Amino acid sequence: MSHTSRPNFGRRTFLGNSARLVGGAVALGTPLVAASRVAASPVLAKGLRRPAAASLGTVRTAFNWVADVEWAAWYLGDANGHFAERGVGVELVHGGPNTPSVAQTLAAGDADIGVASDELQLIKANAEGADFVILGAMYQRSPNGMVWLAETEISTIEDLVGKRLGLTTGDEIRVDALFRVNGLEPDYEMVQMSFDPQPLIDGDADAITCYVTNQPIQLGLRDIAVESMTNSDFGLKAYGDVLFASREYVEANRDLLVAYFAALLAGVEDNVADPEAVVPLLVDTYGQDAEIDPVYSTAGNPAYIALYDSEYTEANGRLMIDPAYLENEVYTSYEAAGETDLPPVDELLDATVMTDAHAL
Repeated sequence: MSHTSRPNFGRRTFLGNSARLVGGAVALGTPLVAASRVAASPVLAKGLRRPAAASLGTVRTAFNWVADVEWAAWYLGDANGHFAERGVGVELVHGGPNTPSVAQTLAAGDADIGVASDELQLIKANAEGADFVILGAMYQRSPNGMVWLAETEISTIEDLVGKRLGLTTGDEIRVDALFRVNGLEPDYEMVQMSFDPQPLIDGDADAITCYVTNQPIQLGLRDIAVESMTNSDFGLKAYGDVLFASREYVEANRDLLVAYFAALLAGVEDNVADPEAVVPLLVDTYGQDAEIDPVYSTAGNPAYIALYDSEYTEANGRLMIDPAYLENEVYTSYEAAGETDLPPVDELLDATVMTDAHAL
């Protein structure tokens, strides 16, 4: 596998959610504490509603990125009063490129519920002494994937063999696993890049890593015809925006969490019913300091909504994680990435809180 160096681009337009791929935030095989991270205080969202005094309590939710349409269900759950109706106060703690990881934020006691990009972060955190438990996932497939120009003939993993692939720091482990989980040895030319897809536009790469909810949409808004697929569709399975907390917190606050997730589910339903409703809330309130692009947010939200559902959620409800899928598909992907000693699924996953939230 050869490597071609390329200067960084850093155009703000294309940073978006994809910037979370840096610093070990979601890279397979990287430790919880990323050396490139600079400690900084998370940002508390503004304009939040508070319930009446007879509330169950307040839940602080830590996101792994800045205010974005990705968190639409929380914004709608708050703005439409779903949390307040169930006696739940909410604090939404946004992250960013120079903030601690979500797992670190919870470990420091600065949040109660975390949103992790994938399960492996929590597996590694637990291996280092934490005791996190997964409660559900916003997306049945991780948005991590590949994007290429529509004129390039790519539709299967075999079509990536021998191609020039644009990768950001840390992507090699995931891309190598993408090949190995399909029974192939990694065979591609690496084009080092930043988060700007310009190497794809310039023809210096045949395909690049991406969030399918970000760069493909941004490129489409520039009238650049592209195709994209999630890594899950290529065979490297993973949930997206995994919801977790410490086991101690879950045991001490179960009724509060059931009400919290019931309200969040109502926010999900609101988002599906009207995908454009969250955009003015994001621009004017929750993301008023984040330079929100309403055009992208309007176009990107349906792409996130498309990741809500699977056959399992159709039968069991949204935000649910299938234990069999986690063990037989997701764990297989991690093993292809070289991970060993994965914990028993029944130790890592507690699906009962979300099940009770659906029944509330």
